[in-house]
Amino acid sequence: MTISFRPIKVASVDLREPLRPISMVGSEHGDYGSVLCLIRAGAKPLRVIEFDVKEAVVSVAELRERIGEINLDEGEKLPLVTKRISIVIATRDRAESLARCLDSLCSQSLAAHEVIVVDNAPSSSQTADLVATRCQSDERIRYIREDVPGLGRAHNTGVSVATGDIILFTDDDVAVDRHWVAAIASNFQDSDVGCVTGLILPAELETRAQIWTELHGGFGKGVERRVFDLGSNRPKGSLFPFTAGQFGSGANMAFTMNALKSIGGFDPALGAGTLARGGDDLSSFYSVIIAGFKLVYEPAAIVWHYHRRSDEGMRRQAYGYGMGLGAYLTKIIIDNPSTALRLLRVLPAGLLHMVGPFAQKNQRLPDDYPRSLVWQERLGIVAGILGYLKSRTHARRIALRTPLPIYDAAGGGGPFKSSSGGRRGGRHG
Repeated sequence: MTISFRPIKVASVDLREPLRPISMVGSEHGDYGSVLCLIRAGAKPLRVIEFDVKEAVVSVAELRERIGEINLDEGEKLPLVTKRISIVIATRDRAESLARCLDSLCSQSLAAHEVIVVDNAPSSSQTADLVATRCQSDERIRYIREDVPGLGRAHNTGVSVATGDIILFTDDDVAVDRHWVAAIASNFQDSDVGCVTGLILPAELETRAQIWTELHGGFGKGVERRVFDLGSNRPKGSLFPFTAGQFGSGANMAFTMNALKSIGGFDPALGAGTLARGGDDLSSFYSVIIAGFKLVYEPAAIVWHYHRRSDEGMRRQAYGYGMGLGAYLTKIIIDNPSTALRLLRVLPAGLLHMVGPFAQKNQRLPDDYPRSLVWQERLGIVAGILGYLKSRTHARRIALRTPLPIYDAAGGGGPFKSSSGGRRGGRHG
């Protein structure tokens, strides 16, 4: 991906529909210099291409040439889903972006049975007012307020009132694809699947900060479906399942209610809004795997993420991601003494794999990329260790004072009592 600054046009082309020209004008930061384009056949993503453009329009002929030959048989219809589906969105003081997310959820090819908006430690009534207005036209949208800050706690609050067999989670800074619900839910036809994640693509690349964020890893995990577990779908290498970032991200994830009960819900000491600042998604992915469930990465479940536009927002995000990683690894060591020795043995290699100078995401950075961002993430990892220890103590005190309706204050922190070993008695691979 090129970094000489001109904004990058983000586009989506469905080969089952007639091709249309792509306009390269209209950005508030000048004309676009290149295109990042998702090529799809209906619900199924086929590839992501990028190319430079010198003209004001990408013609149909050029677009056809750039796409090349693709077998449209690769596109497929999503199977019918009959299970009850709940969606949980935790938000704080971002009514404008939440409205955009809700708009995208209201135009799904498969409608969820309920959309639960968790207003987490709000400073105003804007979110409540927005949801009250939306409820008038869509009775599926529900509002619940959680005054204890923290994404893990907010997700648990949403789960505690959800009625679905499958619980989907997304963030207020995304717009979901119209096939998102159907694509995620279709993977739960297999009763062994406890978690599904999906493809996250940038919604826009209008500023240098957004382009740098996408260059430094972004959120996308490719267009190939993958299955992870401790059995025949176990990847090679000693880092599995500790490198939970390979599974997906919290802006695009779903669990069965059974899986969430098995792992005890989300750790309220993790996530944005806590002293740990992140790691809630990584921890839940890891917990589902070691509980004996399958985790599926389904690229047809697409969300479009609005990266931070400002340099300062980008720096805070990089530091927060680092803290979340450090906090998550600290939690594993504390909660799983039997695996702590193995984790400590592979941890140095694992950190080099994820954030070292030869990590894949660092290898593709251009010369003018601000290396301070790489160091922000590394410093965040160190800070995440102490951050989690403080956050864990704080969360347990809060849980005793303000428990959720089915909160297990003595256990690992989620809204459910964790069973004695998960789906298959628990395996600490």
